[in-house]
Amino acid sequence: MVTNETSILSHETISELEVDAVDIDYDEKYVYAACRDQRVRVWSKKDWQLVAELSETLTEPLAVDVDAEQIYATCEKRVYVWKKETWGMIGWFELSYQALTSSLQGDYFFVGARDGRLVSIQKDTHETSSWQLHKSDITSLWCDERVICTSTKKEEPRVWLKNPDTAPSELARLDKKGKGGVVAGNSEFIFVGTPSGEVAVYNRNDWELSHTLEANNSSMITTMWANEHYLIGATSPGTITLWDVNRGEEIGYIKLDSNRIEFLTADHDLLYVVNPYVISILRISVSGTPLDVSVGDHALLKDSLLKTSPYDVLESALELEHRGDERYQESMFYEAVIEFENALQIIIDNAHTLQEVPEERKLLMDELNARLGKALLKAKVQELQALDQEIHQLSEELEVKKNTDRNPEEVEKLWATTSRAIKESRVLAEAQSADMLSFQLTNVIDTLETDFLEAMAKYDQYRETINQALALVRKISNEWRWMERKRTNLSERKEYLEGAIAKISSALEESEKEGEVHQILSSALQEYTKIFGQIGRIISSYASGPDEIFTNKDEASEAIESLLNVIPKKLEELKNFTEENERAKEIERLRSALVQALDAAKNFKLTKTIQSIETELVSLDSYEKGTPKE
Repeated sequence: MVTNETSILSHETISELEVDAVDIDYDEKYVYAACRDQRVRVWSKKDWQLVAELSETLTEPLAVDVDAEQIYATCEKRVYVWKKETWGMIGWFELSYQALTSSLQGDYFFVGARDGRLVSIQKDTHETSSWQLHKSDITSLWCDERVICTSTKKEEPRVWLKNPDTAPSELARLDKKGKGGVVAGNSEFIFVGTPSGEVAVYNRNDWELSHTLEANNSSMITTMWANEHYLIGATSPGTITLWDVNRGEEIGYIKLDSNRIEFLTADHDLLYVVNPYVISILRISVSGTPLDVSVGDHALLKDSLLKTSPYDVLESALELEHRGDERYQESMFYEAVIEFENALQIIIDNAHTLQEVPEERKLLMDELNARLGKALLKAKVQELQALDQEIHQLSEELEVKKNTDRNPEEVEKLWATTSRAIKESRVLAEAQSADMLSFQLTNVIDTLETDFLEAMAKYDQYRETINQALALVRKISNEWRWMERKRTNLSERKEYLEGAIAKISSALEESEKEGEVHQILSSALQEYTKIFGQIGRIISSYASGPDEIFTNKDEASEAIESLLNVIPKKLEELKNFTEENERAKEIERLRSALVQALDAAKNFKLTKTIQSIETELVSLDSYEKGTPKE
C-alpha cells in the first residue's frame, strides 16, 4: 500500500493567514509579512492573531526584514523603517535604482536592483553605495558576513567578497549548473536552485561543483531556505523538498494544495509558506516527531536512515505500529495513518538491512498494510461525515434563512473539496472492497453524494434568485444613470422612478423577508424612494404659488389703501413718458401691484376696496391704449 513516494516527512497545518503576501521574516514573538496591498502586517506567534498593520507604503513591498529594534520593508525606490515597540514609521531610505530583492546582514542592507546593480545601505548612517555587478536584473540575492551571492535570469550566479569601503570583488562564477537560479547558502556551501528542479551545490573552499541534489520532480525551484543542517526548496507545483545538507541526500517531501509557492522560511519545527492569497503555517515532522531544523542529526532520522541492525528496524517499526494503534483507538484516524505509513517507510528505507529476516519483514509489512487500510477507511469515513455535516448546515441555512454567510468562493471550495473527497473515497472503497469497513465507507459516500447534490441544487436556486434581484437593480440603476447623463427634466425622472419603485416593490413582496434577496431589494427601494421624495418636493415647490403677503385684514387694508393713494400720481406721471417701451413697463408694474392688491382684498373680503381696485385697473387699461380716462 505504501509506495516509494511516501515519505517519513509529514506536516500539519497550524494556521492559515489569509493575506496576499510576497515575503516573510520573523523574530521570537512575531511573524512579519510584506503584502501586495502596500502594507506590512504582524501576527503573534502565540495565537496567530493579527497584532499590527503598519502604515501604507507608496508602492508594493518586495521584501521585509527585521532586526532587534526595527522593521524594514524594501519597495521599488524606498526602504521603509518602523519601530517595533510602537509600530510607528520612523522614515525611509531613498534608492537611486529600482529594487527587485533585498537582504539584511548585520549593519548593512544589500538590495538587488534592475540592470545588474547592487545597492549597499548602512543602517545607522543611511550611507548608500551602488555597483554594476551584472548586465541584467538581479533577481536573487543571498549574503553572510563574508560573501554576497547574486543571480539573474540570464547570467550565471556569481559570488563576491564583501569589502566595507569599496566595491565587492568577484570570487567565483557558478557556471557549471544553475544559470538563472535561486541562490541560498551556509558556511560550507552555496546552493543554486535551477529552473529544471535540480539544486547545484558549490563548495566554498574552491567554488567547484560539489554535487547535485535532485528534487522529486523536474519543475522550477521558486524559493529556497538553508542553514548548516538542512536545505528546503519549493518547486512550482506546490511541492516542498527537504535535504540533509551534510549527507547530501533527500529526507522527504510534502505536497501542498498550491500551484505556486512564492516564498518559504523555516523557524525551528515550523515552515512559513507564502502561497497566493494565504500564508500557511506548517509543522514538519519526521516519523510523527516534530523536526527542529535548527538542530542537526535528528534522532529519528538516524533511526530511519542509518539503521544497521534488523532488530533495530523491526523494533522501531513496531513502536510506530503501537503508536498507530493507540491513535486508532482514540478515533484519531488520520494520525494513525501517519504512524502506520512511517512504520512502513522505515521498513522500505532499510530493506537491505532486513534481508536477514525476510519472513518477519513480510509478516510485519502485511500487518501494517492491514492496519493502514482500516485506518484509511475510518479516516475517510470521518472526513466524509464532517463534510456531510457541513453540507447539511449549508442546506439548512438556505432552507430556513434563505441566506448563507458563506461567500461564493467559500462555497465553491466546499464543492471542490467534497467532489474530490467522494472520488478519492470511491477509489479507496474499491481497493479495500474485501474489508467490511469499505461497505460503511460506501454507504457514507452515497449519503454524502445525495446531500451534496441536494445542497448544490438549493444553492444554485438561491444564487439564481440573487442574480435576478441584482439584474433588476442593476438595470434600473443603469437606466437611472442614463437619465441623469442625458439631463432629463425632473418630471421625467420622477415618472421613471415611480415605475422603478413599483417593480422593486413587486419583486420584494415575492421575496423571503429574511433572505439576501430581500436585503438587496430593500436597500434599492429605500434609495430610490428617497430620491423620488426629494424630486417630488422640489417639483412641488416650483408649482406652488407665493406665500401669503399679509397675515391679517387690517394689515392688508392698510397696504391696499397706501397703494390706491399712490396710483393717481403714478397715472399722471405716465403722461410725461416719451419712450413707449418705458411707458409700457411702468404700466405693467402698476397692473401687477393692483392684481396683487385685488387678490388680497378678495382673500380678506374687502368688498368696497375690491371695487376701488377694479376701477383703477380700468383706468390703467385706458392709459395702456393711449386714451386716459378723464
